[in-house]
Amino acid sequence: MKNGHIMAENEQPPSDSPVPQVASDARPEELPPVEPPSAGFIVQLFFVPALIVAAVIGVWALFGKMADSETDWAQLVAELSSGNEHRRWRAANGLAQVLNNQQIAAVTDGEVLAQKPEVAQALCDLLEETLQSPSTLPEDVEHRKFLARTLGTLQCNEIVLPTLEKTLSADRDPDVRKSGLMALNYIAERAFQEQAKAAGVKEQTVAGNNDVVINLAAPFETPTIDSEGIFAQLKEAMRDEEPNIRQLAAFAFSRVSGPDSMRMLKLMLLDGDSFTRANAAVGLARNGDISGGDALVELVEEFIDEVTVEDIADLEGAELKKEMSNRILERENVLRNCFRAIGGVYPQMSAEQRDKLKPLVESAAGSGDAKVAVEAASLQKRISDVEQAEAAQ
Repeated sequence: MKNGHIMAENEQPPSDSPVPQVASDARPEELPPVEPPSAGFIVQLFFVPALIVAAVIGVWALFGKMADSETDWAQLVAELSSGNEHRRWRAANGLAQVLNNQQIAAVTDGEVLAQKPEVAQALCDLLEETLQSPSTLPEDVEHRKFLARTLGTLQCNEIVLPTLEKTLSADRDPDVRKSGLMALNYIAERAFQEQAKAAGVKEQTVAGNNDVVINLAAPFETPTIDSEGIFAQLKEAMRDEEPNIRQLAAFAFSRVSGPDSMRMLKLMLLDGDSFTRANAAVGLARNGDISGGDALVELVEEFIDEVTVEDIADLEGAELKKEMSNRILERENVLRNCFRAIGGVYPQMSAEQRDKLKPLVESAAGSGDAKVAVEAASLQKRISDVEQAEAAQ
C-alpha cells in the first residue's frame, strides 16, 4: 500500500517502484541453517502463559471466596456505622448488590442476608439517619431513594416496616416516597403470595408465556401487612396530587388485601387518572372482587386502539420517539393486566359486560403488538372454557 492505496490482486507496481532482483544462480543449499528451538524459548511459549492463567484463576477463586464468606457481609454491616461517609456508602452498595443477586438466584446453600436482623437493622439505621438530615442536595436525595428501595429486598418486617413508614410521609421528597412505596409493594407481594399459598390458592400459568398469576376467590380476611401506620400512609398517598404516587398506592392496597383495602380500591375507581383506575380495578379483580368490572371494560375500550404518530403530532425527533415508546409500553401494560384480571372474574361478570368485552378481546387478539395478542388469545380461551362449562350445567 502506498499513500493509502491498496493494490488489487492483478495490479502492477508503478514503474518507479523498486522490484527485487533474484539471482539466477541462487541455490537452496545456500539458505541459512535451521536451528532447533532452545529450552528457554519453549518455556516462554508454554510455561509463562500457564502461570498467568493459574494466577487469574487464583484471583477469581479468592474473590469468590471473599464474596461468599460470612466475614465479608459482617464487615460490610460493621462499616455501615463508620464515621467515614464514603466507607458507609460503599458498604451499603455492597450489601444491596448481594441482596439483589440473592433475589435473582435463589440461595440453595449458605446464608440469606435478607433474613438477617442485623443486616436489616444496619440498613434501617442508616436510612433513618439520612431522613433526619434537612439536606435537599441531589446526592442526599439519591441516597435516601437507594436505601428505601433496598428495604424492599429485606424479609424482616418487624424491623423494616417502621422505618419504611417514615419514607411515606407526605412531607418527604416525592421521589423518596415513590421509592418507599415501591419497596412496600415488593414486601406486600411476597406476603400476598405466602398467604395465598398457605390458604391453598393455586397459581395459574398464563397461556403463551411462563408468567404466573394468583387470583383469589375473595379478599383475605386479614391484611398481609398488619401495620396501622403503613395503612394510614397509604390512605394519604391515595389522595396525593401526583398521579404516580396514587398509582403505587393502589397497587399496594391490592397486595395488602383485607376488607379495608378493598374499600380504598373502590374509591380509587373514581380517580381521574386512567392508570390509577387500572391499578384499582385490576387489584379488586385479583382479590376476587367484581366491583371493578365496568372499569375494566372501559379501560380496555380506552386503550384498545394502537398508538399512532398522529396521537402526538406536536412532537418531533427524539421527543417523539421517547413519547411513542412510553405510550406503547403503557398501552401494553394496561391491556395485559386488564386481560389477566378479567380472566379471574369473568364467571362473575354480567351479560352486558361480557357482550361489550368479547369483540374488544377479539380485536386485541389480532393486534400488531405480540404481547397484547398473546394475552388476548389466552383470555379468549378462558372465556370459551367458562361459557362451555356454564352451558353444560
